[in-house]
Amino acid sequence: MSERARRNIEMFGTKGQDRIELSRVGVVGYGGLGSHCGQQLAHLGTIDFTVVDPDTVEESNLNRLVGAVPADAANQAPKVDIAERTIKAINPQARVVSLPVNIADPRARAALEHVDVVFGAVDNDVARLSLTEFCSEQGIIHIDMATDAGEYEDGRVWFGGRVVICDGNGCLSCLDLLDQRELARAAMTQEQRDSDDRIYGVDRAVLDAAGPMVVSVNGVVASLAVTEFIALVTNLRSRFRYVTYRGDVGIVAKNTDPPNPDCYYCAQWNRTKGK
Repeated sequence: MSERARRNIEMFGTKGQDRIELSRVGVVGYGGLGSHCGQQLAHLGTIDFTVVDPDTVEESNLNRLVGAVPADAANQAPKVDIAERTIKAINPQARVVSLPVNIADPRARAALEHVDVVFGAVDNDVARLSLTEFCSEQGIIHIDMATDAGEYEDGRVWFGGRVVICDGNGCLSCLDLLDQRELARAAMTQEQRDSDDRIYGVDRAVLDAAGPMVVSVNGVVASLAVTEFIALVTNLRSRFRYVTYRGDVGIVAKNTDPPNPDCYYCAQWNRTKGK
């Protein structure tokens, strides 16, 4: 028994640890959420990583991007380089395929075809739908993560996030977690978007603005996602399909909304897996 993994094995056994080490994992989006996942999976003993993110490190990322330092922002280092450096520093045996491209790139899709689980840590619903389509086509388990924050009418702040396990028994589409207006705008031409903005009085600067993000909230949501990964691969317990975190009221809860029995993506996932 490896001394490094001893405390893990005490929790979910040698077979469970073996399954973690043998799992091929993809992380799509290596920002505040994805970087926590990469770090935690490396600590767990996962060896095979594929990391996809087209962005470089900016100074505004340094409040939450695990493993990034000021020099990375100054040098505009690719986020996938931070992933590889961090993961291998924790576990030198790890193998990391780093792709500085987005999920639509054929190179990303070709690499991700070989993984068992994809952690989706993207920041818009167009990319979420693309991942949903890809994972359902390939029969790959998709663990989606999201965080958000805002204000109530009385000025109080709310913040939190969610984790959804998409494995043929519920997904982002059939649980109605995708913003249909955002998806519709993405399909418009620039002329159509300009017309849409005039009709609805939308300030495009607001649409492009990023919301508040802090390291602790990202860490909680990523930890919930990694815990569900542990449950999936080790049989420590049954996985929870949809978990929500409300940091402003201190609650983690299971959502039991039923999936749509006629969901196209879930049906495709199950056909791919031969179920």
